[in-house]
Amino acid sequence: MWLALHFWTWVVLTIAVLLGLTRHSEKRVTQFLLLARCAYLVMIISGVVLSIRTFGHAPLLISLKFALGIATIALIEVSFGRKIERDTPHFIYWVMGVVGLVTVCLGLTLAFK
Repeated sequence: MWLALHFWTWVVLTIAVLLGLTRHSEKRVTQFLLLARCAYLVMIISGVVLSIRTFGHAPLLISLKFALGIATIALIEVSFGRKIERDTPHFIYWVMGVVGLVTVCLGLTLAFK
């Protein structure tokens, strides 16, 4: 149950970030930012529960996944902040995408281990 919740929250977060960062209206960007923040809350709670249950099996990988998850959230926040300020350097989007993809891959590896 927690794994499915965590997975679907990633899907919702990905869609919210993609839609939010491609909108031109500041109001729409802010709406998707709020949706993303709600997804963070659910994701952090489910991630902590999953981490507690699997920490004994792979403590180093779980710690790395947690750090990458926090980094992904921080990069999403920075991206939305820059989008709202109308300063849109594409480098931050690439970094966010790569870190997010590595986080998802590591999470899937841990889920099926």
